[in-house]
Order: sequence, then C-alpha cells, then structure tokens
Amino acid sequence: MSAPAFRTVQADSAEVAALKGKSNLASVSLGSKIISFSDEFFAEASNLLKDEEAVFLPEEFTDRGKWMDGWETRRHNKNYDWTIIQLGYAGSIFGLDIDTSHFTGNHAPVVSIEGANASEADVVSGKAQFEEIMPKVNMNPGSHHYYVYEAPTKVYTHLRVNNYPDGGIARLRVYGQVVPQTVVTSSDGLVDLAFVGNGGRAVACSNQHFCSPSNLVLPGRGKTMGDGWETRRSRTPNHNDWAILKLGIPGFVEKVEFDTKHFCGNFPPLVTLHGTVSSEDIPADDAQWTEIISGVPLTADAQHYFDATGGKDVAFTHVKFTMYPDGGLKRIRINGRPATA
Repeated sequence: MSAPAFRTVQADSAEVAALKGKSNLASVSLGSKIISFSDEFFAEASNLLKDEEAVFLPEEFTDRGKWMDGWETRRHNKNYDWTIIQLGYAGSIFGLDIDTSHFTGNHAPVVSIEGANASEADVVSGKAQFEEIMPKVNMNPGSHHYYVYEAPTKVYTHLRVNNYPDGGIARLRVYGQVVPQTVVTSSDGLVDLAFVGNGGRAVACSNQHFCSPSNLVLPGRGKTMGDGWETRRSRTPNHNDWAILKLGIPGFVEKVEFDTKHFCGNFPPLVTLHGTVSSEDIPADDAQWTEIISGVPLTADAQHYFDATGGKDVAFTHVKFTMYPDGGLKRIRINGRPATA
C-alpha cells in the first residue's frame, strides 16, 4: 500500500496555521508515550513528544556527550534507527511537523513514518501491522519540516518513526483529530462533551497572545500557567475575549467546570457560557447562541463548578466561553448527556 498523498508547505503558510489549530496527537499532554526504540544513546526518544519548543544549552553536557533537547542516536549505524510512539488518543492525521531544531551537524538526514491501528500489546509483541504514511523525506539541519495530507489519513493508534541512518530529531508534531474509541466519562458519571479524548477541540478565539485555547480541553490540570489559554491585556472599555469549542460529542449540558489553576493575578473576574447548534466547524457569524451559564465570578487558582441554568433541552454542538474583560483559564469541562446513546 502506498503512503497517502501529501505536500510540503512553508512555515508561514495559511495551511500551517490551520494545522496548528488541530490537536497534536503525539503530545505528552495527551498521554502519548514511547513504546520502544532502537537507540537513544545521546538523547531520549521521549523528548520528541514535549509540548515546549526545543532549546539549546551551549554549556550543557552529559556523561555521554552534548545534551540535546530531542531524540539523538549514536553514530555509524549500518542500518537505521527507529522509535515507536503510542498516541495519547487514536486519531486521523491532517499533517506533520518533523522538527530538527538545534540539530545542525548531527540531524537525521532522512526520515520516514509508519502508522498502525492496534492494541499496545500487539505493538509490543510485534504483531501489529504498520503501513507507510510518510515515505522517506530529506531533512535539513535546524529546521521545521511541515507536511499536509491531501485528505485526512485513516485512524492510527501508533506511529513508527524511522531515522536514516542515525542522528537527531527535536520534536514530532502530529496534527489531527481525535477519533474516540471509547467515551471518556467524568467523575460524576456524566460525559465531558468537550474533552479532547472525546474528540472536542477549540475552533476559534478572539485572541491567543500567550497560549492557545486548545489547552482548555486537555487532560489533567496542567503544569504551569503556560498550558492554559491566556489573552493579552485589554485597554478598551467593555472588552471581552472568547473561545469557541466544538464538542466531540453533541449533547445536553448539565454541569460545567472552569479551572483557573496557576492563574493568580490574571484570571478573568467574570465569565459566561453559551451554546449553539451548527453543522460547521466554526459556527457562522449570525449563529444563535443560547445562554448556559450567566455571568459568574471566578477566583484565583481554583476549580469552579456550576449547574447549567439555560439550554438544558438543547443538544449543543458548540459552546462559546466568554471572559470579561480578558485573562487566562486552565481548563473547561462541559459535563452532560450525549444526544445519542
């Protein structure tokens, strides 16, 4: 089977901007992990999955050589190196970023990628069948390499990254859409309709100066202020900032959680939540929004729980979170009942 059709795109293109609006299926924040590897002599394969941009520390060395923020194998491989990644959630891939930042005289010259849809046990035992999703492509030193598929790929659970013949790769970002294999329920037995593991994602926002609204639907409560959503300071009277989430599972909203963890001097003092029904990724400008939560105050570094006060009989496809006037939020949980059982 031949690899799906793709094309190379430039970092400053609209196509890359669109890719970055998708979920990074290989992100450690989604629970992605390394299953196995041929070699990681100089630097661990798990670095490929980091959310942060790769850094270079000129004076940093280990007992094996220069410290590098990526995956780096030893020299003089007579075959090739590889590592297998288990994606945090199964998904369909829209594009890739193979990043060799800071690997200049030691980057991987050629890379290919294979995918499989299999259980972890079958991957570990070698029973999983991998197929090529990215043929051999040449890598430049210290560069992002962006590729966009002509159509979304099949659903994959694991990727095998092949490194010919050896060398370093800083990050692998796998932009796509989560395709839930099982529904993730919340602690009270309801379903978090917006959770990334259920296919939810941010599709639009007024501003993301400091960090992306895509973080709002991630698992857990994060590590720092940098893995939430934060807008710039507003200086305009009556300003507000907003983010629209497309629910992975359309449904009836019953309870919500707004979490301001790590946001202490920059949390939004007042917020609202509205819902709408739309067949589009991003609802039209004239979409009719129904109030779910009226203006409620938030406090610093805390989880806030509210019962829905409106729209209980509507199976929403999207929600719009608005903060007055601006600020930051760590997570949003939209707990409710799926529209279809």
